[in-house]
Amino acid sequence: MKQPTMITPPGVPSAFVNKFGQHVTSFLAGFDRLRFHGTLRMLFQPAVFELYLLRQGVLVKDFKEFALMMTARVKQLATEAAAAAGRPLRYLSSSAQAKEDLAREIARKDRVKQGLIAVFSDVEPCTSYTVRGNRETQKLDLVLQPSRCLHLYHYFQHPQFGLLHVRVQTWFPFTVDICLNGRQWLARQMTQAGLSFEQRDNCFVRLSDPVRAQTLLDEQLKTDWPKALDALLEAAHPLHPELEAPLGQCYYWSASQTEYATDVRFRDPKTLAALYPQCCTMASAPSPAPMSCATSVTVVRPIFGARLPRR
Repeated sequence: MKQPTMITPPGVPSAFVNKFGQHVTSFLAGFDRLRFHGTLRMLFQPAVFELYLLRQGVLVKDFKEFALMMTARVKQLATEAAAAAGRPLRYLSSSAQAKEDLAREIARKDRVKQGLIAVFSDVEPCTSYTVRGNRETQKLDLVLQPSRCLHLYHYFQHPQFGLLHVRVQTWFPFTVDICLNGRQWLARQMTQAGLSFEQRDNCFVRLSDPVRAQTLLDEQLKTDWPKALDALLEAAHPLHPELEAPLGQCYYWSASQTEYATDVRFRDPKTLAALYPQCCTMASAPSPAPMSCATSVTVVRPIFGARLPRR
């Protein structure tokens, strides 16, 4: 059978292709790790937040009691969702614990192919509100400041995106973070398209049709992100309509972390082992304009059956 023609995605330096192209079987370029940050932006202005409370019939002096009630409701809804799905809700004593590894282990053990895997909670840094007395005005002020509070991590096996999590802050202003992985998403796309592949960690060491795989990865760029993220918000944070209603706002999404990776598949481990030092040298060299970017970092990760020793 004739092999698909190798294509070079945008962003692959021509110098790399000219030097190593004869040893490469395919390139794959697209989204890697993606993190989206959701905020109720009006609530980040203390004066506007005071108006928000007034529309709820809450005085500044009663803020803590009101906030505790809303926090309890967010936690209760998460507890009910986990119970309804028959999934665990677990408090983690350390925020440093690898939650994704734990979610993968639970999914593997319980054979979770789709839907909620688990809900984890821990205490982490945040930006939140407190009430402080103002000596000059002799009044109470709402103060937005660094603090710590409980966060809820909802891990899902999503039918489109694969493994992802939604992180919900349980204290005002109730920020939300959604983290997914473009390579896990691509694995779902290729399975649905009937393509065979072998995946190790976050890399594909074998692709039956690299050209078609790149086409599927390019389709991710056409995603209607507000629609997709709002659906995930609804699944993990059902109290959001009530939080949005007093000021007629909705969660505003921004991309707080985006990784766009290019995977390079060499013909065999022996070839790459010989070329690897040259690849590292080229990756660490300054990029010529207009490719240069002051905030960019090039990461070389070998993709084949055997691992190279760390350098």
